[in-house]
Amino acid sequence: MNALPHIRLGLALGLLGLSATGLVTRLGAQAVISTAPNGGDRWSDIKNDTYQQRDHFAAGAAGLSARLDEEVRQLKAKRANMTTDTKDWDFAMKAVIDAQSLLISRRSEASKATTPETWADAKDKVGDAWKQAQLAVDKMNSTVTS
Repeated sequence: MNALPHIRLGLALGLLGLSATGLVTRLGAQAVISTAPNGGDRWSDIKNDTYQQRDHFAAGAAGLSARLDEEVRQLKAKRANMTTDTKDWDFAMKAVIDAQSLLISRRSEASKATTPETWADAKDKVGDAWKQAQLAVDKMNSTVTS
């Protein structure tokens, strides 16, 4: 029996699975982005979560990150089409990328908190990082460059 057709079938199914996973991930991120006014989850939906609600908080914070990822993607697409001096834009965009990294880091810290006290502090830091990111994005959106 020739194993080659079975290997090809396995590869095809594997690639199909990976493709479908990527599609589901993208569709899942889009679904998260469009769940609230102005896109994405809102900080107000999770800011009062308790230690016992860590899973809800983590899911909401992931939604905030997905929303920020989409905002960054849109800003990068806008930048790719710019034809004038972009120095101010690029400087402001660095603040957005830094804030995005901070949000990722703070979410990771919150997921590792093992007591209600340390988790509450970590949760507040996630909120601060989210607010910083949104201020940076708002500044970018008010930057006029063509």
